[in-house]
Amino acid sequence: MGRKQLNVNYYAHAPDDDSEKEVYLQAHGHNFDGRERHVVIHWFNGKLADSPVTQIIQLSGIPGKFVYESLVAKLRNPATMDSHKQYFLGSFTRAERQLLLQLADNVEYDKRSVVNGCRAWMRNLLLAMVKENLISEETFETIEEEVPLPKRLPESEA
Repeated sequence: MGRKQLNVNYYAHAPDDDSEKEVYLQAHGHNFDGRERHVVIHWFNGKLADSPVTQIIQLSGIPGKFVYESLVAKLRNPATMDSHKQYFLGSFTRAERQLLLQLADNVEYDKRSVVNGCRAWMRNLLLAMVKENLISEETFETIEEEVPLPKRLPESEA
């Protein structure tokens, strides 16, 4: 499948449902190499042809041009997913996933930032999830250390 197909939003074809689902945080690669390490939260919504479609929560873009979009589902290549580290966040009900989406909508970010990327944004989302008892403090601490997830910096440090 071409790169262009991976960028299409398939939510209308594979929307979320009312079942309980396993939710994961995915970190690019298996180890942190000191460069930017993209992170997303995702869960399985269905299949198109033989490819899984997962709903994703992420801050996407590049430094200086960030965007958060809700209700996004992407075709995923299983081999690519296996090449990244997956952190199990838990089995979430539909109501818990809706709360997660609401929390993501509420994470503040500067779309023009050149110092705070997806990992700083995800750190704030995971902290909000801890406050709402969606994940444990221990789960947060493990992910914060292993990914790692930096604290948000003042924008003036650019």
